[in-house]
Amino acid sequence: MDKNLVIENYKLEKRQVDLINHYILMLKKNNQIHNLVGPSTIDNVWDRHINDSLQLSEYIPKKKSSIIDLGTGAGLPGVILYIFGHKNILLIDSKMKKINFIKQFAYENKIEIKTICTRVEKIKNQKFDFVVCRAFAPLTKLLHYSLFFSKKNTSLLFLKGRNVKKEIIDAKKFFSFTFDLFPSKSEGDGFVLKIDKCIKL
Repeated sequence: MDKNLVIENYKLEKRQVDLINHYILMLKKNNQIHNLVGPSTIDNVWDRHINDSLQLSEYIPKKKSSIIDLGTGAGLPGVILYIFGHKNILLIDSKMKKINFIKQFAYENKIEIKTICTRVEKIKNQKFDFVVCRAFAPLTKLLHYSLFFSKKNTSLLFLKGRNVKKEIIDAKKFFSFTFDLFPSKSEGDGFVLKIDKCIKL
């Protein structure tokens, strides 16, 4: 999906497009130094990163819902969801260079994005409506982490690759959960995996 289609599909406003353009500019510049995303994805950033992140918004109907983005990296999908209007979001990553990149982007655009630089397992007593994640860990590990942040009706939304079905089978050995699998709207044979009612066996 090219830039114009993404803008049209998600009905992005001018301010949102300006913020995303600035984000992409910073990402391209910083990626040469810090390798924030795969170099091969930079040429198709509107599809591989922006569209990929924005599609999660379709499964989060209320903009006020609380969200945690595990292993956010360069702020994907968290920063893009924030720009789209999901302001009640916390971005976590253990690498300071990645959190600093997000902080710099927020500072330059006079916006406030909540970030924490720490390992996921060190965060205590915080529960969220949604746990989101992209390319962070195998599903079994993700579910283990997600339970730290889950309450009764928490939904998990993971952007997953083509091996997702095997990951689901593996995870079912350790967890009970219901799930829906949706083909990704971005290129690359990926999926959106939505998990509910997750409990450890």
